[in-house]
Formats: sequence, structure tokens, C-alpha cells
Amino acid sequence: TWMCGGTLEIVPCSHVGHIFRKRSPYKWRTGVNVLKKNSIRLAEVWLDEYKKYYYERIGYDLGNYGDVSERKALRERLQCKSFKWYLDNVYPELFVPGEAIASGE
Repeated sequence: TWMCGGTLEIVPCSHVGHIFRKRSPYKWRTGVNVLKKNSIRLAEVWLDEYKKYYYERIGYDLGNYGDVSERKALRERLQCKSFKWYLDNVYPELFVPGEAIASGE
């Protein structure tokens, strides 16, 4: 939202509703970790040079996450700001692993 010029509104007395299905309408391929695959796709499109911290955390096991060129083109077409801009302007208190003296488990 913020990176592409949008806003997040806080509206007093507003309500959010969720509708849950009994089962997923999607067919999941056996042996594919969909959450991990989508997280890698997100990192590729939105995290810029910060994606290395996520990849380090998952042992650089990217697997086949598919083609994200259309998503990257959309980000460029919308003239979205960098993830560094987001960290500097929206979430400056976030700890960035690269600024640590040491790392480990």
C-alpha cells in the first residue's frame, strides 16, 4: 500500500469481517510448500536487496518459485518505491539483520 502511493485508513467504529470456507477452492500439488513458494515470490518482487536476509533464513532453498516478471513489471509501472524507502519512512524501528554485529540460531 505505502510503497505504491496508497494509504491505510484507521476508521473509528469500523468492522472487519472474515468468511471462512470449509475447504480450499484451490488444488494444491502434493509436495509443494505453497506458503514458502509465495513468500519467495513476495521477496523477489518487493524486498529488493533485503531479500537476502529472508533467503539466508531459509538456507537459500528457493526451489522453483515460478516467473515473477509480470509482478515486477507491475511494480515498475505503478512507480512503487523501494523497500528501503518503506523501512526508512514507514517502519524505521524495524531491526534489519544486516546492521547486527553477529547472527546465529
